Amino acid sequence: MGYRLWVIGIVACLFFSCAQRESTQHEQAPIKVQTMVVTSQAMSATSRYVGAIEPAQETPLSMQTTGRVVAVHVKNGQRVKAGQVIIDLDNTQALNALKGTEAALRHAQDGYDRVSKVHDKGVVSDQKMVEIESELQQAKSLYAAAKQQLAECTLKAPCEGVISGLEAVTGQTILPGTTLCKLLDVTGFSVRFTVPESEINSLGKRGTVECAAVDKVFPITLTETGIVANALTHTYDVVARIEGGADVLMTGMVAKVQIKNQKSEITNTDIIIPAKCILLKPEGHTVWVVEDGKAARRLVTVDGYQADGVRITEGLQEGDQLIIAGYQKLYNGCTVENE
Repeated sequence: MGYRLWVIGIVACLFFSCAQRESTQHEQAPIKVQTMVVTSQAMSATSRYVGAIEPAQETPLSMQTTGRVVAVHVKNGQRVKAGQVIIDLDNTQALNALKGTEAALRHAQDGYDRVSKVHDKGVVSDQKMVEIESELQQAKSLYAAAKQQLAECTLKAPCEGVISGLEAVTGQTILPGTTLCKLLDVTGFSVRFTVPESEINSLGKRGTVECAAVDKVFPITLTETGIVANALTHTYDVVARIEGGADVLMTGMVAKVQIKNQKSEITNTDIIIPAKCILLKPEGHTVWVVEDGKAARRLVTVDGYQADGVRITEGLQEGDQLIIAGYQKLYNGCTVENE
C-alpha cells in the first residue's frame, strides 16, 4: 500500500512539472508597441491653401503702330520710372510725315494771318475767310496726327514698375497691339490660390500669408473670387491683397495661405487620429487599441481626411489608448507593452 502511494506521488509530481514547463513554453513575451491617448480636438476655424505671390497690378505694354525695332533700352527684372523709354521703333517715315505736315501748317497759318488782315478791311468775303480757317484747322489736325504717330514709335513706361516678359529684340518687326512686355507694380503684392467648390461659400474675407523665403506673416484681405469653377479640378481662383511686404516679397514666391471661415466662432470637437493607424478590413475601417494590457481590434467610422489626420465619429472616445506603431504583429488578446 505504501509503495503504491509512493508511485502515485512520483507520477503526480512529474505530471505537474511537465504541465508547468508546457505552460511556460507557450507563454510569449509582450509585443512592443507605441500608443497615444485619444483626445478630442477643436475643428480648425481656418482653412489652409497654397498659392503664389503676384504683383498688385500687371500692365501689358504694346505699340500702337507697325514698325521695326531699332533699340531695346531695358532688361527683364529692371526697375523703370514713369516715362522711361523702353523700346524705339524705326521712325523715319513718321518723322518725314511730321516735317511735311509741319510745313503745311506753317503755310496755312501764314495764309490765314495775311487774309485775316484784309478781311477786317472788307477786301475778302466772309465765305473766303471761312475757307481759309478750315484749311488752317485741317493743317493743324494733320500735324497733330503726324506728331502722335511719331510719338507712337517710342514705347514708354506709363508708371513706375519692374519689366517682365520682355521678348522684343532689335530688328524685329512688330504689329499693333502685340504685347512686348509687362510692367509689374511692385509697390504692393497679392496672393492667388485655388479653393475647392465645397469650401468657397464658407470662405471668410480675412486671413494671413507666409512664404518660406520670408520669415514673417502678413495679413491679407480677399479682393477677388472666381465665379466659374475649373472643369477638371472643381476649384475657384481667389485673389487676396497682402498688407505690407513690398520690401521683401517677390513675384512667384510659393505662399501658405490661411483664411478664417465665415462662421469661425462656431467650432465642433472631433477625434483626429494619424492616418497610418487606419487599417482597411472586409468589415470596414479598424484600429488597434489597448484594453487591460492586451491588444483589441476595433471598428471605427471615418468621416473624412484633413491635414493633421483622419476624423473619427464612432468607435473611439476620449481616453482610449490607441496603438500607433508596432501593430503589424498584433492579434486579438495578445499582451502588449508600451516601449
